[in-house]
Amino acid sequence: MVKRCAWGTCNSDSRYKDKEYMKDVTFWPIPKPKTRLRETLQWVKACNRKHFTVKNVDKHAYVCSKHFPEGRPTANYPFPLTAGSSPSQTQSKPTRKIPVRKIATQLHLQNHTVVTSSSNADIESIPSPAAFISVEYTDVTDHDSNGNEGDPEHLSEHGYACKKVMVDQSVQTTIQKEHLDEYEDENLLNEGSMRRKLLLKDVMKDDTSCKFYTGLSLAMFGFLFTFLSNSAKSMTYWRGGDTSNERKQTQKKGPKRVLSIKEEMMLMLLRLRRGYDSISLSNMFGISDTLVSRIFATWTSLVSKELGFLIRWPSKEQVRYKRPACFKHFPKTRCIIDCTEFFVQKPSLPSAQRITYSSYKHHNTFKCLVGITPRGSFSFISNLFTGSISDKKIVEQSGFLDKVEYGDDIMADRGFLIRGELALKGATLNIPPFTMGKQMCSAATTKTRRIAHARIHVERAIGRLKNFAILQGTLPLRMKSQLDNVVKVCAILCNLDKQLVK
Repeated sequence: MVKRCAWGTCNSDSRYKDKEYMKDVTFWPIPKPKTRLRETLQWVKACNRKHFTVKNVDKHAYVCSKHFPEGRPTANYPFPLTAGSSPSQTQSKPTRKIPVRKIATQLHLQNHTVVTSSSNADIESIPSPAAFISVEYTDVTDHDSNGNEGDPEHLSEHGYACKKVMVDQSVQTTIQKEHLDEYEDENLLNEGSMRRKLLLKDVMKDDTSCKFYTGLSLAMFGFLFTFLSNSAKSMTYWRGGDTSNERKQTQKKGPKRVLSIKEEMMLMLLRLRRGYDSISLSNMFGISDTLVSRIFATWTSLVSKELGFLIRWPSKEQVRYKRPACFKHFPKTRCIIDCTEFFVQKPSLPSAQRITYSSYKHHNTFKCLVGITPRGSFSFISNLFTGSISDKKIVEQSGFLDKVEYGDDIMADRGFLIRGELALKGATLNIPPFTMGKQMCSAATTKTRRIAHARIHVERAIGRLKNFAILQGTLPLRMKSQLDNVVKVCAILCNLDKQLVK
């Protein structure tokens, strides 16, 4: 592979190793902006090449060993010397006086007067382009359009008169374009920080804004941050599905944390509640979309583990003591269960399409069993199953029956044909009676109405769960390893909300 030096006007090229000027010359790659942005900015600034910015840094960008004091990047000299600052390069540039009569120089306009410097002075700095004018020099003996001689008050000490001419707009535009890339490089890091500060200020403005963006009140957001901050400081970030021992042993040290703990938690909540994709969040937080995915996967796993106790199976005494009035006809009810489905991207394999297709939703779905207490809090959340599985199979395979105790009464819909399985546990099933093609009697009608009046709260709880926009659309298959944690975290956040049934 051909290697060329990107430093200043250096002509080092790996194709000419036999040349005298290429003797013992080595090439060192410029750090990549994706992982080492701060160092990349330092190297690009040291190269001091026109139109060479961070955007031009790729796997073919190198700096040769001639431009390092020790011949290579070291701890004492991690960056190359700045192009144009070395003595040899400075002396090689000839210096000459600036001709007065033949050039039109750019001067700074202050208070609408022309400021000129002496002919022997060197121009060391250029003012801002917005305040430039161009100056034309005319001989003193020339006459103006009215035939008058030049005004002595406007004569310079060298015998020339100055005539103001406003700079053309295209000149300003050209000058601004020349400095645009340099401006972007120097402000690239600060821009992301400013975005995050403005976004955090907008979200944390009041309870209404915080509830809209995160699903939590300001007080609950602060409590959650305080509770998780210690664990978040020592957590290991997710690096993909490969968790083999070889990968852990050869794992390289990654970049330092870009976002603060509060910003990372807010990123997770924004994606859950508002459903922003990784590209949108990368633009909002000033980071890469890959880093957004890593942060999201890590935080959902952390919250699912640290706050999993909020989804708990209550005791009989707790259920009986806090039973709402709508369950007065069902005093032994321990849990109300139902299944909910989430749309998923259509798999490419025909076998995967078949097992994920739901005949009820007419779409490829993942299915989940949820259980709530009579007060509306989630007490059970199963892992996700494929959409073709029946409700009975989910109850048997999800581990729900392991939580049922003797004397419990489980309320469900007609599709849950699990009376025999509950009977083995000493529990009962409370579902609406079947019509069997006949008109129901008054007692059956009253029972159906009372069950529907009590069971409607599980539908309200599922509706609260699906208020999180990430669960409303079609879930991508690349997130299948994270979806169990995503659903569980959404249920945890629902339990942190106000009571559903009073």
